Amino acid sequence: MISGYVADLTATLRFLARDDDGGEDARTALDVLTEDGDTLLLPSTTLAQAIIVGDPDPENVMWLFGFHSCIVAGLTEQDIFRVARQARRAPRPQDVPSHHAHTAYLAMDRGWPVLTGDAASWAGYGHLEFFQV
Repeated sequence: MISGYVADLTATLRFLARDDDGGEDARTALDVLTEDGDTLLLPSTTLAQAIIVGDPDPENVMWLFGFHSCIVAGLTEQDIFRVARQARRAPRPQDVPSHHAHTAYLAMDRGWPVLTGDAASWAGYGHLEFFQV
């Protein structure tokens, strides 16, 4: 059985950070987390948002794309309503970014924990497990 983690925006930003901003430590932690064969599932919506707001070095983006355990999960037409349903679990669904709901859906669908740097931002998602990075 495949197991792993789903990265949210805060975790993804840490993986993409420059070395002097803690990126190297986050990438080392990711290596340790996945050394037993676990997968890092990266929602495409989360990756896009991380690249927009984090403006990472292209080298770090390519490292994450090429990371041995990383799979980028797209948002398909079939997933749209399931993703929207996850947003409705939040106290204010209208304020939930699509990348957040996409992450929640992928974690729920697979039964994997969410890798996050901010577990408090996940209020209303008690059905999910979180792993702080």
